[in-house]
Amino acid sequence: MYIKRYTAGTVREAMKSIKADLGKDALILNTKKISTGNKECYEVVAALERNPTDDTASTSPHSVAGTAGSNIRKPADMYASAAATGMKPSAISPAVPGGVSAEAVASVNLSGAAAEGGDVGRAIAEELNEIKAFCTKVMAATKTPLSDVIGSMETEMLKNGIDKRLVNNILIKTCSRLADEKLSDRSEVKTEMKRRVSKALKVEDPLTDGTVMAFVGPTGVGKTTTIAKLAAINALKKKKRVALLTFDNYRIAAVEQLKIYGKLIGTPVELAKTPGELAGLIRTHADKDLILIDTAGRDRSNMAHLGELQALSALNPEVKFNLVLSSQTRDASLYETVRNFSPVGIDSLTFTKIDESDVYGPIFNTMVLAGKSLAYLTNGQRVPEDIELATKERLLDIFLPC
Repeated sequence: MYIKRYTAGTVREAMKSIKADLGKDALILNTKKISTGNKECYEVVAALERNPTDDTASTSPHSVAGTAGSNIRKPADMYASAAATGMKPSAISPAVPGGVSAEAVASVNLSGAAAEGGDVGRAIAEELNEIKAFCTKVMAATKTPLSDVIGSMETEMLKNGIDKRLVNNILIKTCSRLADEKLSDRSEVKTEMKRRVSKALKVEDPLTDGTVMAFVGPTGVGKTTTIAKLAAINALKKKKRVALLTFDNYRIAAVEQLKIYGKLIGTPVELAKTPGELAGLIRTHADKDLILIDTAGRDRSNMAHLGELQALSALNPEVKFNLVLSSQTRDASLYETVRNFSPVGIDSLTFTKIDESDVYGPIFNTMVLAGKSLAYLTNGQRVPEDIELATKERLLDIFLPC
Protein backbone atom coordinates (compact mmCIF):
# COMPACT_ATOMS: atom_id res chain seq x y z
CA MET A 1 0.00 0.00 0.00
CA TYR A 2 1.38 3.43 -1.01
CA ILE A 3 0.65 6.29 1.43
CA LYS A 4 1.35 9.98 0.73
CA ARG A 5 0.75 13.22 2.57
CA TYR A 6 -0.57 16.37 0.87
CA THR A 7 -0.76 19.95 2.15
CA ALA A 8 -2.86 22.72 0.66
CA GLY A 9 -4.67 25.91 1.60
CA THR A 10 -8.02 24.09 1.60
CA VAL A 11 -9.18 20.49 1.74
CA ARG A 12 -10.75 20.96 -1.69
CA GLU A 13 -7.36 21.87 -3.20
CA ALA A 14 -5.71 18.88 -1.55
CA MET A 15 -8.43 16.57 -2.88
CA LYS A 16 -7.84 17.89 -6.40
CA SER A 17 -4.12 17.19 -6.09
CA ILE A 18 -4.77 13.70 -4.77
CA LYS A 19 -7.09 12.82 -7.62
CA ALA A 20 -4.70 14.28 -10.18
CA ASP A 21 -1.73 12.45 -8.65
CA LEU A 22 -3.13 9.11 -7.49
CA GLY A 23 -6.34 8.88 -9.46
CA LYS A 24 -9.93 8.18 -8.48
CA ASP A 25 -9.00 4.98 -6.61
CA ALA A 26 -7.10 6.89 -3.91
CA LEU A 27 -8.42 6.54 -0.37
CA ILE A 28 -8.31 9.24 2.32
CA LEU A 29 -6.78 8.10 5.62
CA ASN A 30 -6.77 11.34 7.60
CA THR A 31 -7.27 15.08 7.35
CA LYS A 32 -6.41 17.85 9.78
CA LYS A 33 -5.72 21.57 9.99
CA ILE A 34 -2.07 22.49 10.60
CA SER A 35 -0.03 25.66 10.99
CA THR A 36 3.08 26.41 8.95
CA GLY A 37 4.65 29.61 10.22
CA ASN A 38 1.96 32.29 10.26
CA LYS A 39 -0.18 30.41 7.79
CA GLU A 40 -2.87 27.76 8.39
CA CYS A 41 -3.40 24.98 5.88
CA TYR A 42 -4.75 21.45 5.65
CA GLU A 43 -2.88 18.16 5.66
CA VAL A 44 -4.56 15.20 3.99
CA VAL A 45 -3.08 11.69 4.04
CA ALA A 46 -4.08 9.57 1.05
CA ALA A 47 -3.39 5.96 0.13
CA LEU A 48 -3.37 3.82 -2.97
CA GLU A 49 -3.69 0.04 -2.83
CA ARG A 50 -1.17 -0.42 -5.62
CA ASN A 51 2.12 1.45 -6.04
CA PRO A 52 1.94 4.20 -8.69
CA THR A 53 4.61 4.27 -11.41
CA ASP A 54 8.04 5.53 -10.49
CA ASP A 55 7.49 8.62 -12.66
CA THR A 56 4.32 9.54 -10.76
CA ALA A 57 5.95 8.98 -7.41
CA SER A 58 9.06 11.00 -8.24
CA THR A 59 7.43 13.96 -9.93
CA SER A 60 4.58 14.62 -7.51
CA PRO A 61 5.21 17.95 -5.72
CA HIS A 62 2.94 16.90 -2.88
CA SER A 63 4.39 13.53 -1.93
CA VAL A 64 6.00 12.82 1.40
CA ALA A 65 9.78 13.08 1.31
CA GLY A 66 11.41 9.66 0.93
CA THR A 67 10.89 6.52 -1.10
CA ALA A 68 7.63 4.73 -1.62
CA GLY A 69 8.87 1.95 0.62
CA SER A 70 9.21 4.31 3.55
CA ASN A 71 5.51 5.09 3.34
CA ILE A 72 4.30 1.50 3.53
CA ARG A 73 2.56 0.73 6.82
CA LYS A 74 1.64 -2.47 8.59
CA PRO A 75 -2.10 -3.28 8.58
CA ALA A 76 -2.26 -2.68 12.35
CA ASP A 77 -0.83 0.81 11.81
CA MET A 78 -3.56 1.54 9.29
CA TYR A 79 -6.18 0.56 11.86
CA ALA A 80 -4.65 2.98 14.36
CA SER A 81 -4.50 5.77 11.78
CA ALA A 82 -8.13 5.30 10.80
CA ALA A 83 -9.25 5.18 14.45
CA ALA A 84 -7.46 8.47 15.12
CA THR A 85 -9.84 10.30 12.79
CA GLY A 86 -12.65 10.13 15.33
CA MET A 87 -15.04 7.52 13.98
CA LYS A 88 -18.15 7.16 16.08
CA PRO A 89 -21.76 6.04 15.61
CA SER A 90 -24.29 8.80 15.02
CA ALA A 91 -27.65 9.07 16.72
CA ILE A 92 -31.04 9.91 15.34
CA SER A 93 -32.24 13.42 16.06
CA PRO A 94 -35.99 13.98 16.49
CA ALA A 95 -35.41 17.66 15.71
CA VAL A 96 -34.43 16.84 12.11
CA PRO A 97 -37.48 16.52 9.83
CA GLY A 98 -37.69 12.97 8.57
CA GLY A 99 -35.03 11.75 10.96
CA VAL A 100 -31.85 9.98 9.85
CA SER A 101 -31.51 7.33 7.18
CA ALA A 102 -29.91 3.95 7.65
CA GLU A 103 -26.71 5.42 6.16
CA ALA A 104 -26.21 7.27 9.45
CA VAL A 105 -25.09 4.07 11.13
CA ALA A 106 -21.37 4.15 11.87
CA SER A 107 -20.85 7.48 10.09
CA VAL A 108 -17.65 9.44 10.52
CA ASN A 109 -17.11 12.89 12.02
CA LEU A 110 -14.03 14.82 10.95
CA SER A 111 -12.58 17.88 12.61
CA GLY A 112 -12.04 20.71 10.17
CA ALA A 113 -14.13 19.19 7.39
CA ALA A 114 -17.11 21.44 8.02
CA ALA A 115 -15.01 24.51 7.30
CA GLU A 116 -14.62 23.36 3.72
CA GLY A 117 -18.34 22.98 3.04
CA GLY A 118 -20.79 20.11 3.18
CA ASP A 119 -19.85 18.53 -0.15
CA VAL A 120 -16.20 18.12 0.77
CA GLY A 121 -17.10 16.87 4.25
CA ARG A 122 -19.39 14.23 2.78
CA ALA A 123 -16.75 13.21 0.24
CA ILE A 124 -14.17 12.72 2.97
CA ALA A 125 -16.66 10.81 5.12
CA GLU A 126 -17.35 8.48 2.20
CA GLU A 127 -13.63 7.96 1.64
CA LEU A 128 -13.12 7.11 5.31
CA ASN A 129 -15.98 4.64 5.25
CA GLU A 130 -14.20 2.99 2.33
CA ILE A 131 -10.87 2.87 4.16
CA LYS A 132 -12.51 1.19 7.14
CA ALA A 133 -13.78 -1.58 4.89
CA PHE A 134 -10.47 -1.73 3.06
CA CYS A 135 -8.50 -2.07 6.30
CA THR A 136 -10.60 -5.06 7.28
CA LYS A 137 -9.92 -6.68 3.91
CA VAL A 138 -6.19 -6.08 4.29
CA MET A 139 -6.23 -7.69 7.73
CA ALA A 140 -8.11 -10.72 6.45
CA ALA A 141 -5.82 -11.10 3.43
CA THR A 142 -2.57 -10.88 5.38
CA LYS A 143 -1.60 -14.39 6.49
CA THR A 144 -0.75 -13.75 10.14
CA PRO A 145 -2.15 -14.86 13.53
CA LEU A 146 -3.71 -11.40 13.77
CA SER A 147 -5.57 -11.83 10.49
CA ASP A 148 -6.93 -15.19 11.67
CA VAL A 149 -8.34 -13.63 14.87
CA ILE A 150 -9.74 -10.52 13.19
CA GLY A 151 -11.09 -12.44 10.22
CA SER A 152 -12.97 -14.98 12.34
CA MET A 153 -14.45 -12.32 14.62
CA GLU A 154 -15.53 -10.22 11.66
CA THR A 155 -17.25 -13.24 10.12
CA GLU A 156 -19.06 -14.09 13.35
CA MET A 157 -20.28 -10.52 13.93
CA LEU A 158 -21.54 -10.20 10.36
CA LYS A 159 -23.25 -13.59 10.66
CA ASN A 160 -25.01 -12.27 13.77
CA GLY A 161 -26.45 -9.40 11.73
CA ILE A 162 -24.28 -6.53 13.03
CA ASP A 163 -24.03 -3.77 10.42
CA LYS A 164 -20.78 -4.08 8.46
CA ARG A 165 -19.93 -0.43 9.08
CA LEU A 166 -20.22 -0.99 12.82
CA VAL A 167 -18.14 -4.16 12.53
CA ASN A 168 -15.38 -2.18 10.80
CA ASN A 169 -15.62 0.50 13.47
CA ILE A 170 -15.34 -2.05 16.29
CA LEU A 171 -12.38 -3.83 14.71
CA ILE A 172 -10.47 -0.63 14.00
CA LYS A 173 -10.97 0.73 17.49
CA THR A 174 -10.09 -2.62 19.06
CA CYS A 175 -6.85 -2.99 17.12
CA SER A 176 -5.80 0.60 17.73
CA ARG A 177 -6.12 0.20 21.51
CA LEU A 178 -4.17 -3.04 21.94
CA ALA A 179 -0.41 -3.46 22.13
CA ASP A 180 1.10 -5.33 19.17
CA GLU A 181 1.90 -8.43 21.20
CA LYS A 182 -1.77 -8.80 22.21
CA LEU A 183 -3.29 -8.46 18.74
CA SER A 184 -2.94 -12.15 17.91
CA ASP A 185 -4.40 -13.27 21.26
CA ARG A 186 -8.09 -14.03 20.66
CA SER A 187 -8.94 -13.68 24.34
CA GLU A 188 -7.31 -10.23 24.57
CA VAL A 189 -8.98 -9.04 21.36
CA LYS A 190 -12.38 -10.33 22.50
CA THR A 191 -12.04 -8.62 25.89
CA GLU A 192 -11.13 -5.29 24.29
CA MET A 193 -13.86 -5.66 21.70
CA LYS A 194 -16.49 -6.22 24.40
CA ARG A 195 -15.16 -3.22 26.30
CA ARG A 196 -15.54 -1.04 23.22
CA VAL A 197 -19.06 -2.30 22.48
CA SER A 198 -20.10 -1.98 26.13
CA LYS A 199 -19.36 1.75 26.00
CA ALA A 200 -21.89 2.13 23.17
CA LEU A 201 -24.69 0.34 25.05
CA LYS A 202 -27.27 2.15 27.16
CA VAL A 203 -29.54 0.14 29.47
CA GLU A 204 -31.97 1.20 32.18
CA ASP A 205 -35.18 0.25 33.96
CA PRO A 206 -37.47 3.22 33.21
CA LEU A 207 -40.26 2.14 35.60
CA THR A 208 -39.42 4.02 38.76
CA ASP A 209 -42.07 5.14 41.25
CA GLY A 210 -44.40 7.73 39.75
CA THR A 211 -43.65 6.77 36.14
CA VAL A 212 -46.34 7.15 33.49
CA MET A 213 -45.23 5.04 30.53
CA ALA A 214 -46.95 4.62 27.16
CA PHE A 215 -45.86 1.66 25.06
CA VAL A 216 -45.92 2.38 21.32
CA GLY A 217 -44.88 0.55 18.20
CA PRO A 218 -46.04 -1.33 15.10
CA THR A 219 -48.83 -3.88 15.04
CA GLY A 220 -48.04 -7.38 16.25
CA VAL A 221 -44.84 -6.72 18.20
CA GLY A 222 -46.37 -7.74 21.55
CA LYS A 223 -47.09 -4.45 23.34
CA THR A 224 -50.15 -5.69 25.27
CA THR A 225 -48.44 -8.86 26.51
CA THR A 226 -45.34 -6.87 27.48
CA ILE A 227 -47.47 -4.45 29.52
CA ALA A 228 -49.25 -7.35 31.22
CA LYS A 229 -45.90 -8.88 32.22
CA LEU A 230 -44.61 -5.60 33.66
CA ALA A 231 -47.90 -4.93 35.47
CA ALA A 232 -47.87 -8.40 37.06
CA ILE A 233 -44.24 -8.10 38.20
CA ASN A 234 -44.76 -4.68 39.74
CA ALA A 235 -48.19 -5.35 41.27
CA LEU A 236 -47.66 -8.90 42.56
CA LYS A 237 -43.92 -9.15 43.24
CA LYS A 238 -43.00 -5.55 44.05
CA LYS A 239 -46.37 -4.73 45.69
CA LYS A 240 -46.79 -1.48 43.79
CA ARG A 241 -50.10 0.18 42.99
CA VAL A 242 -50.51 -0.07 39.22
CA ALA A 243 -53.13 1.31 36.84
CA LEU A 244 -53.56 -0.01 33.30
CA LEU A 245 -54.90 2.39 30.70
CA THR A 246 -55.57 1.58 27.07
CA PHE A 247 -55.61 3.98 24.17
CA ASP A 248 -56.48 1.26 21.66
CA ASN A 249 -59.93 1.86 20.19
CA TYR A 250 -59.37 -0.44 17.24
CA ARG A 251 -58.62 -3.88 18.67
CA ILE A 252 -61.46 -4.90 20.97
CA ALA A 253 -59.72 -8.22 21.65
CA ALA A 254 -56.64 -6.40 22.96
CA VAL A 255 -58.74 -4.29 25.34
CA GLU A 256 -60.54 -7.39 26.64
CA GLN A 257 -57.22 -9.20 27.01
CA LEU A 258 -55.85 -6.36 29.13
CA LYS A 259 -59.01 -6.35 31.28
CA ILE A 260 -58.55 -10.06 31.97
CA TYR A 261 -54.94 -9.50 33.03
CA GLY A 262 -56.01 -6.57 35.19
CA LYS A 263 -58.63 -8.65 36.96
CA LEU A 264 -56.13 -11.44 37.63
CA ILE A 265 -53.52 -9.16 39.17
CA GLY A 266 -55.95 -6.79 40.86
CA THR A 267 -55.26 -3.59 38.91
CA PRO A 268 -57.83 -1.23 37.39
CA VAL A 269 -58.10 -1.12 33.57
CA GLU A 270 -59.69 1.86 31.82
CA LEU A 271 -60.21 2.80 28.18
CA ALA A 272 -59.67 6.28 26.73
CA LYS A 273 -60.93 7.25 23.28
CA THR A 274 -59.14 10.57 22.90
CA PRO A 275 -55.86 12.11 24.09
CA GLY A 276 -57.93 14.39 26.34
CA GLU A 277 -59.71 11.46 27.98
CA LEU A 278 -56.40 9.70 28.50
CA ALA A 279 -54.86 12.76 30.12
CA GLY A 280 -57.88 12.89 32.44
CA LEU A 281 -57.47 9.24 33.42
CA ILE A 282 -53.80 9.84 34.18
CA ARG A 283 -54.84 12.60 36.60
CA THR A 284 -57.46 10.30 38.14
CA HIS A 285 -54.80 7.69 38.91
CA ALA A 286 -52.18 10.14 40.12
CA ASP A 287 -52.05 8.24 43.43
CA LYS A 288 -50.71 5.09 41.72
CA ASP A 289 -47.04 4.09 41.78
CA LEU A 290 -47.11 3.22 38.09
CA ILE A 291 -49.41 3.97 35.18
CA LEU A 292 -48.89 1.77 32.11
CA ILE A 293 -50.58 2.74 28.85
CA ASP A 294 -51.31 0.38 25.96
CA THR A 295 -51.63 2.02 22.53
CA ALA A 296 -52.94 0.85 19.20
CA GLY A 297 -50.49 -0.91 16.95
CA ARG A 298 -50.17 1.14 13.81
CA ASP A 299 -48.22 1.12 10.61
CA ARG A 300 -45.07 3.10 11.31
CA SER A 301 -46.08 5.72 8.72
CA ASN A 302 -49.59 6.34 10.14
CA MET A 303 -49.32 10.07 10.78
CA ALA A 304 -52.79 10.39 12.35
CA HIS A 305 -51.84 7.92 15.10
CA LEU A 306 -48.51 9.65 15.66
CA GLY A 307 -50.39 12.96 15.89
CA GLU A 308 -52.55 11.54 18.70
CA LEU A 309 -49.46 10.44 20.60
CA GLN A 310 -47.90 13.87 20.19
CA ALA A 311 -51.15 15.43 21.45
CA LEU A 312 -50.98 13.21 24.53
CA SER A 313 -47.40 14.30 25.15
CA ALA A 314 -48.43 17.95 24.87
CA LEU A 315 -51.36 17.47 27.28
CA ASN A 316 -49.26 15.59 29.82
CA PRO A 317 -45.48 16.12 29.42
CA GLU A 318 -44.73 13.64 32.22
CA VAL A 319 -45.72 10.72 29.96
CA LYS A 320 -42.71 8.72 28.80
CA PHE A 321 -42.70 6.61 25.66
CA ASN A 322 -41.22 3.15 25.23
CA LEU A 323 -40.89 1.97 21.63
CA VAL A 324 -41.59 -1.78 21.39
CA LEU A 325 -39.94 -3.57 18.46
CA SER A 326 -39.70 -7.18 17.35
CA SER A 327 -36.26 -8.76 17.20
CA GLN A 328 -37.44 -10.63 14.10
CA THR A 329 -37.64 -7.37 12.16
CA ARG A 330 -34.63 -6.51 10.03
CA ASP A 331 -32.60 -3.33 9.80
CA ALA A 332 -34.40 -1.28 7.16
CA SER A 333 -37.83 -1.64 8.80
CA LEU A 334 -36.39 -1.04 12.29
CA TYR A 335 -34.63 2.14 11.16
CA GLU A 336 -37.79 3.43 9.49
CA THR A 337 -39.87 2.72 12.59
CA VAL A 338 -37.41 4.56 14.84
CA ARG A 339 -37.34 7.48 12.44
CA ASN A 340 -41.13 7.75 12.17
CA PHE A 341 -41.78 7.45 15.91
CA SER A 342 -39.00 9.89 16.84
CA PRO A 343 -41.27 13.01 16.77
CA VAL A 344 -43.18 11.49 19.71
CA GLY A 345 -40.02 11.67 21.83
CA ILE A 346 -38.99 8.08 22.48
CA ASP A 347 -37.38 7.56 25.91
CA SER A 348 -36.41 3.88 25.74
CA LEU A 349 -36.69 0.70 23.68
CA THR A 350 -38.02 -2.82 24.27
CA PHE A 351 -37.27 -5.78 22.00
CA THR A 352 -39.67 -8.73 21.96
CA LYS A 353 -39.54 -12.31 20.66
CA ILE A 354 -35.80 -12.79 21.09
CA ASP A 355 -36.54 -16.50 21.52
CA GLU A 356 -37.81 -16.56 17.94
CA SER A 357 -34.83 -14.80 16.39
CA ASP A 358 -31.64 -16.40 15.11
CA VAL A 359 -29.61 -13.16 14.85
CA TYR A 360 -29.36 -10.28 17.33
CA GLY A 361 -27.20 -7.74 15.52
CA PRO A 362 -30.22 -5.68 14.35
CA ILE A 363 -30.98 -4.90 18.02
CA PHE A 364 -27.48 -3.45 18.41
CA ASN A 365 -27.71 -1.58 15.10
CA THR A 366 -31.00 0.00 16.17
CA MET A 367 -29.72 0.99 19.61
CA VAL A 368 -26.79 2.78 17.98
CA LEU A 369 -29.00 4.51 15.43
CA ALA A 370 -31.64 5.59 17.94
CA GLY A 371 -29.17 6.57 20.65
CA LYS A 372 -31.71 5.37 23.24
CA SER A 373 -31.42 2.99 26.17
CA LEU A 374 -32.77 -0.54 26.00
CA ALA A 375 -35.16 -1.34 28.82
CA TYR A 376 -36.52 -4.88 28.37
CA LEU A 377 -36.17 -8.07 26.36
CA THR A 378 -39.02 -10.57 26.09
CA ASN A 379 -38.53 -14.23 25.22
CA GLY A 380 -41.93 -15.92 25.23
CA GLN A 381 -45.65 -15.59 25.90
CA ARG A 382 -45.77 -16.56 29.58
CA VAL A 383 -46.98 -13.81 31.91
CA PRO A 384 -45.03 -12.61 33.78
CA GLU A 385 -42.06 -14.97 33.44
CA ASP A 386 -40.87 -14.30 29.89
CA ILE A 387 -39.39 -10.83 30.25
CA GLU A 388 -36.03 -9.61 31.51
CA LEU A 389 -34.45 -6.30 32.34
CA ALA A 390 -31.76 -5.52 29.78
CA THR A 391 -28.20 -5.55 31.12
CA LYS A 392 -24.91 -4.88 29.38
CA GLU A 393 -23.68 -8.35 30.27
CA ARG A 394 -26.69 -10.01 28.65
CA LEU A 395 -26.44 -7.84 25.54
CA LEU A 396 -22.73 -8.52 25.11
CA ASP A 397 -23.47 -12.26 25.28
CA ILE A 398 -25.97 -12.10 22.42
CA PHE A 399 -24.22 -9.43 20.34
CA LEU A 400 -20.68 -10.87 20.59
CA PRO A 401 -21.01 -14.60 21.24
CA CYS A 402 -17.65 -15.13 19.48
